[in-house]
Amino acid sequence: MDLSHLSTFCKVVEAGSISKAAKELFVSQPAISQKILELESHYQAQLLERTNKGVSPTETGLYVYGEAQKVIALLASIEREIELSRNPIEELVIGASSTVGNTALPCTLLIFKEHYPGFNITTDIGNTQQVIDKLLSRRVEIALVEGPVTARWHSILQGEDVIVKKIAETELILTAAGNEPYLSATTMTLDDLKNAPLIIREEGSGIRATIEETLAKENLTIEDLNIIYEMNSSSSIKSAISSDMGLGLLPVMALRKELHHKILTKIKLKNVHFKHDFFLLYRNDSKKQSYKKFIELISSKERGFC
Repeated sequence: MDLSHLSTFCKVVEAGSISKAAKELFVSQPAISQKILELESHYQAQLLERTNKGVSPTETGLYVYGEAQKVIALLASIEREIELSRNPIEELVIGASSTVGNTALPCTLLIFKEHYPGFNITTDIGNTQQVIDKLLSRRVEIALVEGPVTARWHSILQGEDVIVKKIAETELILTAAGNEPYLSATTMTLDDLKNAPLIIREEGSGIRATIEETLAKENLTIEDLNIIYEMNSSSSIKSAISSDMGLGLLPVMALRKELHHKILTKIKLKNVHFKHDFFLLYRNDSKKQSYKKFIELISSKERGFC
């Protein structure tokens, strides 16, 4: 028996009509009727009840339909496995610091998957220091980090033949809850900032490194700030700020929703700018197509950061 007879029978049962099944399969009604008759002859049983309103399976037909579905699914699974053995799906592991990984990267991954459905991407998100450590130990293949790449990191990365490429920039902005008393002032100076209750990211994060680098240009250190909490994610900081626990310095791209809905509000800082860079880190020793194609996309204007 030709297995196409079973798949045709299943399509007829699902359509409830030979004519509808014929249209869906792009074949003639007589051709489908002939296959059904041959199937009934093979099993020596009536499989369909035929009426003016269409067709419906008999009790035997329902049994054949259920078992045929299993056979069709098994055959499809075999074909998929054989295809994968001929053309295995490439796996690519990308490390990303939190703002990039949770805020900017999802749209890029969607675009990449649309262009290259045969590649599987796994993301590993942490702070900048954690992501760089994983790249150096080859636990991730490509890294996307934020904040300044210090001279020390440059030296280590260069020694490991890692390429460092700036791909984008944003800024850290000072934010407060909508009912903060600080909102009575349209701007704050650096001296005001030193006295404000601040919630910042933990040591090792790119956001903290940007704050430290910007303060150093003003002959200040992180110890000159009134830090009341350190937290290990931007999400926790946003929650703390919205609960009136203090103020925070966070990337503007991580605050779009909160600013739009006025959950948080931006406070302008006078004569100080916390420039925040994004970097792509990778080696040139991979032969994977997924590796090369991702680097091409993330380096282009088509990357579609969210």
